[in-house]
Amino acid sequence: MINPETIKQLDTQGMLPSIDRLAKQVEHAWAEAENTTMPVAYKNVNKIVVFGMGGSILGADIIRNVFSDKLTVPLLIENNYHVPTFVDANTLVVLSSYSGTTEETLEIAKTIQQKTKKILVVTTGGELKTFKEQNNLPGYIINPTYNPCNQPRIAVGYAVTGLMRLLTMINLIKLTEQQINEVIHYLDNNKEHLKEQAIKTAQALYDKIPVYVGSEFLMGNLHVLSNQTNENGKNFSTIYAIPELNHHLMEGLGNPNEANKNLKFVLVESKLYHERVQKRFAVTKQVIEKNKLEYTNFITQADTKLTQSFEVLQWGSYVSFYLAMLNEIDPSPIPWVDYFKHALKA
Repeated sequence: MINPETIKQLDTQGMLPSIDRLAKQVEHAWAEAENTTMPVAYKNVNKIVVFGMGGSILGADIIRNVFSDKLTVPLLIENNYHVPTFVDANTLVVLSSYSGTTEETLEIAKTIQQKTKKILVVTTGGELKTFKEQNNLPGYIINPTYNPCNQPRIAVGYAVTGLMRLLTMINLIKLTEQQINEVIHYLDNNKEHLKEQAIKTAQALYDKIPVYVGSEFLMGNLHVLSNQTNENGKNFSTIYAIPELNHHLMEGLGNPNEANKNLKFVLVESKLYHERVQKRFAVTKQVIEKNKLEYTNFITQADTKLTQSFEVLQWGSYVSFYLAMLNEIDPSPIPWVDYFKHALKA
């Protein structure tokens, strides 16, 4: 068991209380984003393109996957300095930067109005908030009351719920208050269970390289989980999707023999996956075992795709936090990211 005193000593910025308050983030974001006035013209678009980096893009990736069969237009994510040629006057652009100071996103802001006037902003402040105000743009200004550690990667409850609310207001997705209340209720009732499950997973991953495996509507969550494992746990990780991995990855499990023994597969399973995908999970476990490698799993229990997504978000955030505790490191500081930003300015 992880000693509470260890947590008290290492978690100097309050990441664990931030994770504990995911349900509060959802409730808070849904209520505050409702105050946004959305232009009628924003309903008439043929695609959504979200620009952002790191933790600031995680919410959009969850939405893209959870609502993949319900979005009325494609949702694309761009992580670079350039505006693609396909962005035009019929594109809804979302500029997402938790801090409002992300270099790549601010670079996009310089020219994006030459391409489209349909722009949303999601941020807490900084230069991006100034850009929003100067150009009288709609969006969601996050008030991170329930994210005391103030890390973007732990504010996903705010980012995903706020953006879902805005997209609902312009009929690009369909989401009801009842569905949001179901998410909040589920998280409130299952938080301690998810925490216990996460501690077991973190202990299984200690001194290993996690290989997170999922499918379909939960792949955005695996992106979050890998990001948080890297930044919170200070632990290398990677993700793969079934069925895609069944067409190539399995042949790579034999070599290099000694290095592969450090891998630990984490299979995120759901009764809502396609029935053939569920069978593929069972056979994939056999292949892992036959290659003398190890796996653990997490089986979602919620009834809907949306609630399962938040279930995995809560569990996965705890996994990354407790992995940091086992690695005896404060999960909030990101020294190499800070070093890199400083070096770029030199």
